Amino acid sequence: MKKKITFLIVMLFFMNVAFAQNHYIKITLDTKLMSSLDYSLGGGGGNPSACTKVYAHLGLCTCDLDWNSGTYNYDRDCVTPDSNSYFCSHQILPYRSNVWEHVVGNWGDNPQDDGIGLMTTLGNGVYSIEFTIEDYFSNPALVNTTQFIDPNDPHPVVQSTVWNTSDGGHPYTIGMVFRNEDGLLTGRDDLGKDLFIVNLTTPNPQVIQGSDVAASFPAITFITGIGEIDNRIHYLSVKPNPLTNQSQIVYTLLNEINNLQIDIYNVFGQKVKSLFNGPHYSGSYNINWDGTNENGKSLVNGMYYITINTNGKYFASAKIILSK
Repeated sequence: MKKKITFLIVMLFFMNVAFAQNHYIKITLDTKLMSSLDYSLGGGGGNPSACTKVYAHLGLCTCDLDWNSGTYNYDRDCVTPDSNSYFCSHQILPYRSNVWEHVVGNWGDNPQDDGIGLMTTLGNGVYSIEFTIEDYFSNPALVNTTQFIDPNDPHPVVQSTVWNTSDGGHPYTIGMVFRNEDGLLTGRDDLGKDLFIVNLTTPNPQVIQGSDVAASFPAITFITGIGEIDNRIHYLSVKPNPLTNQSQIVYTLLNEINNLQIDIYNVFGQKVKSLFNGPHYSGSYNINWDGTNENGKSLVNGMYYITINTNGKYFASAKIILSK
């Protein structure tokens, strides 16, 4: 009976992780790698921006939207994941886009130097910002809900709303533009159009240019994963996933932990491999797993879970698909 209770607790933990965990992202912009001198925040072409403050104006797409001519508005339909994913990946348009459903950043005709969307200045023209997506775009104190209507377009730009995660949808695409504190200097793609991170929660997210969806944008790099920004772990990421030979597990700890455990579990809640057990300093680390158990034997293909815990208290987990 004790084993059954333990099994149920572990499985409930995994179920909670699957439905409740937030998606962490850290976006880094290196202005030296930007090409267009007009849209590189005063830098570009190998030269760093000298901006002391850079704001990230970000918009998240979560749901399918249908134009309702009767109400002159967009109707949200968040029920079908495939439809949501298709919409968010295929509605990228120059300068304005229907993927900007939940917007953080105060720009418009009167840019605000209010700290909302302010990036960390790392020096030499490099800036970064990090957050958990579900928390960031569902915070009423951050999300801009001011409606903007383009007088030259019969359809207004999508009304930005605070994301109510219980309504459904999923973080599929993030639109990005950058500015200094007064908006006189901007950061955009090579032709001055919006930038996008697409396929956010897939094994292969990427940055694309609004002016050419086939073009990459090396000036922006990012890290995605699972975790809480205000917890003991910044993020937990597994790549490649599915695991076919060996995967690298990357994680960042905010604090030193006296007794850290990193384990692999199967879908039945049984621990099949211990990857780490002991004291651990804060910082970013990586550890490899080759799909074997404690005895070095290959495990059967299927779904597994990596967990990070201390003294039996779990605070991060991620799925790993084993496919050898």
